[in-house]
Amino acid sequence: MMMINRHHLACVYRDFMMAAGLAAAVVATVLVSGLLDKACGTTVESRTITLDNTKLPLDTSGNPLLTGEADILVHPSDGHFYVYFNNWGGCPGVDCCGTQSGCASCCFTSHPFTDPCVYTANHSVVVYRTPDFASWEYRGVALNVSARKAGVEFRPHVVYNPSTKLFVMWYEDRWSGQRGFAVATSATADGPFTTLHDTVPMTTHDKIGDFDIFVDVSEAADGTTKATAYHVRTGFVVEELDETFTKPTGRVAHFSTPKPAEGPVFFKRGGHYYIFAGTGCCACRGGSSIYVFTAPSPLGPFTYRGDIGSNQTSGFDPHSPWNYVTRAQASKVVPVPSGTGSDTTYLWMGNQWVTSQYPGRPRNHDLLYWWPLEFEADGNLTQVRYQAQVQLKVPA
Repeated sequence: MMMINRHHLACVYRDFMMAAGLAAAVVATVLVSGLLDKACGTTVESRTITLDNTKLPLDTSGNPLLTGEADILVHPSDGHFYVYFNNWGGCPGVDCCGTQSGCASCCFTSHPFTDPCVYTANHSVVVYRTPDFASWEYRGVALNVSARKAGVEFRPHVVYNPSTKLFVMWYEDRWSGQRGFAVATSATADGPFTTLHDTVPMTTHDKIGDFDIFVDVSEAADGTTKATAYHVRTGFVVEELDETFTKPTGRVAHFSTPKPAEGPVFFKRGGHYYIFAGTGCCACRGGSSIYVFTAPSPLGPFTYRGDIGSNQTSGFDPHSPWNYVTRAQASKVVPVPSGTGSDTTYLWMGNQWVTSQYPGRPRNHDLLYWWPLEFEADGNLTQVRYQAQVQLKVPA
């Protein structure tokens, strides 16, 4: 853990952004813990944007986004969101719904459903910068193939370490002999990232697979704050990371899901810690469920609160792509300040696999799904709904 002066991280960044003409309220999401919502007491006007779940956004050059497994970072000083996508390449998506076992079964390893883009060593991580999820600026390749050991790279996740002043990327690399995850660092959010560790063994011997990284900030009596990073992976295992955010400390917690699941996302709202997980999908058409777990601390104990992502109007059919409301598999939940008082929207983003609308149906142009999560007074969530478009308030 490291000690951080709250007013340095909130008010200094606020003053920097005000001088740059950027929205001061964005600083409320710097450490995604909720502490900074009230640090400087600044209120700005809001505006409403529309996020389209049926069309892929275009970047500022007019090109469709390169999409894939994703992560979203709130930049500590420039007031933007940095969105990282794992670029698998332009092979057409594979629809496995017609197989004997259904949509989520084949995982592209057996003929005739093999996919030359999935289990290959040519994946790279690209990054976009956006102030509001309406305007997208392509920033280039954040992690190049040449910057890592030859392997099958999946699930990049990036956090900022205010102690080392480095951006830290964890990713799977799946090279022969790897016993954990790989970690890369960069002095800037858009990279290039350089691999620091080819393999970071985790404390327990649970499955190495989908994961997320969450940075928690807690307030001390002297007015300083403590920032600690946590790693959650399919299994499910939560591990505390060391002060560099590059290795586990050995402190762990476990929890189980109603059915086998993957794709965890980790975030905090108020005094509740949330982890979402979804039924196995393997980049499948139709997506997955959204199992909700809450806890009073990052290491639990976690309590199952229900499934907010399954279709409530019909029974489960393994061959149907309509079992899950979003038809997507989760990648991230990110807090987005509205600019009005302390209101913050927690925006869920998922991948609608096998939905590309471009010639050849390339995997790296599959659609995204956006949903502003709706919370009840006790912290539980309401059922997610399908909508072609959703509205999001952002700072004006």
